[in-house]
Amino acid sequence: MSLTTRRVARAHKVIGIVAGLLLLSWTASGLFFSLYPIETIRGDPWRPSIEHGDLTDMSVAISASEALSVADVPAEAVTLKPFLGAPVWMVQAESGQIMVDANTGHVRSPITQSDVDALLARFDDKPDGLGDLTVTYMIWENPLREYGGPLPAWVIEYEPRKQRIYIDASSGDVRAVRTTKWRIFDILWRFHILDITGDDRFDSWWLKLAAFLGLTMVLSGFVLLIDRVRKGRLFG
Repeated sequence: MSLTTRRVARAHKVIGIVAGLLLLSWTASGLFFSLYPIETIRGDPWRPSIEHGDLTDMSVAISASEALSVADVPAEAVTLKPFLGAPVWMVQAESGQIMVDANTGHVRSPITQSDVDALLARFDDKPDGLGDLTVTYMIWENPLREYGGPLPAWVIEYEPRKQRIYIDASSGDVRAVRTTKWRIFDILWRFHILDITGDDRFDSWWLKLAAFLGLTMVLSGFVLLIDRVRKGRLFG
């Protein structure tokens, strides 16, 4: 074996160890991904359904143009919807949503603790197997990664399983349901795509390096294969 071939073989073995560890990580994380339906990971079975009432049974005293005047923001859209048994105008602006009471003309967003209590009372059912709950108002600039939605928001957390329901404080809509399975999925996903920043980027330098190492291992393997074929030692 020539010096060049020995160096290629040595590099192939070293890179193979690194690639093997990466393959182990990808296989383990991929196995977890395949064990549960994505709907379970997203918490869909535990997403509460809230009955706000029927708009056809509600009277409206404030027009859409009046709601826009009350919101006093450059609006992209305005829609009427029921909220806790009363009609409200949802004004969509670039900065977020503003809820205007369609009867009084008062701005109702962000919703209050009493609104959240009323929402809890209207949950179709309480998630099974969960204990006491705590309600927290979340306003910080960098929310938990597991939420990733608009702020401010209300967080309903059930003990002891750390299941959280996130409610958009501007609209009263359930934005996300997060469970332990989701958090495990998120950690494994970051390892799977080699994104240590948590930005879900597929163009990180770590991933590029892994791709380069994988390609180098394959090419060096071909070099060793050709060398063995040339010397008639393919199976020897």
